[in-house]
Amino acid sequence: MTEDRRRAPLSSELAQRVVDLIAPTISHNINVMDEHGTIIACMEPGRVGSLHHGAQRVIAERRSVLVNVPEPGTSDRPGANEPLMIDGELRGVVGVTGNPREVEDLARVVALTVQLLIAQEHEQDAASRRHTEARDLVAALSSGTTRPDDARARLAATGLQPPWSLALWAAGDPRPGGGVAPPPTAESAAARVNGDGARRAAVLHGALWIVGHGRAPAADSPGLPADSRHTRTPATDDVDALMAYAEESRALCRYAGLIPRIGRAEPWSREIAVSVAHLPRRTLTRMTARTASLSEAQRRTVSAMASAGSMREAADAVFVHRNTLLQRVDRIRNATGLDIRRPDHLTTVHMCLYAEAALGISHIPPE
Repeated sequence: MTEDRRRAPLSSELAQRVVDLIAPTISHNINVMDEHGTIIACMEPGRVGSLHHGAQRVIAERRSVLVNVPEPGTSDRPGANEPLMIDGELRGVVGVTGNPREVEDLARVVALTVQLLIAQEHEQDAASRRHTEARDLVAALSSGTTRPDDARARLAATGLQPPWSLALWAAGDPRPGGGVAPPPTAESAAARVNGDGARRAAVLHGALWIVGHGRAPAADSPGLPADSRHTRTPATDDVDALMAYAEESRALCRYAGLIPRIGRAEPWSREIAVSVAHLPRRTLTRMTARTASLSEAQRRTVSAMASAGSMREAADAVFVHRNTLLQRVDRIRNATGLDIRRPDHLTTVHMCLYAEAALGISHIPPE
């Protein structure tokens, strides 16, 4: 709970909504007074804004007060008045008009009901503020136009101190056209995350974004389906790096196939995925034509060569003899015109396979 919330005056609009909700269930008038004893909500609009002397006694003595005979010259009516406690603080008074002895017990029940309803409204308001705050934060980080000082101030305002990390979650299946879709439970997951002071979450650009502080809290699973797609960044103290990660993540949202599924076994390169995400669609289509004839084994060979430190290591990764690996390399060269023993050619073929993933192409012929 923040200091601002504790000290904020009781809203007359909120108090009147509560009075209007409760009043039809009882046959007595209800008044709500603020911490100064002024009537701020009532079934008799003409009394709103006037001082209630019985309420002032409640505030001064911090106890229930029955008004049997109102003081001359006041707007008080006979009735029972109860302290209104919000978050453990005396924030006002609830009064029920009627024979004091007859409405005394009713006033206590009404005061408790008012307290619960106002507390519930406060929680809903706070949740709504956190949701809006989180969405604005993610939008600012990923926009590419926010200044670093502004981004740092937004992060601090949400209580997120460095180091920061960023995670992206998307549904397993893409939208028509290949873009990401949010996981089915993304909105409820965001609400749960935003209830935790260590992270902020928002559904934006078709995905669930989680910004956290600490060494990797953004990576913690928010209880999404097992086939979801997921990527996360390293923790960083540099707000410029965090903004770069956010802009890259927005680019990845263009193509769901570029974001690995949870539990993906094969290596994944964020740099290649981001580079491919920025290419024109026609370029991606052209690139996929180059690798269209490669077999599944040949594709695995490309991935192994891209992540291995030597030919022997690559052969071990795909469980074949080194000579068998060399034969596959020759076949890949015949099919694509590129020798993946050369780093530049290997990078090109690897990017072509990422282009296939971006476009959702799966035309793998038998070996």
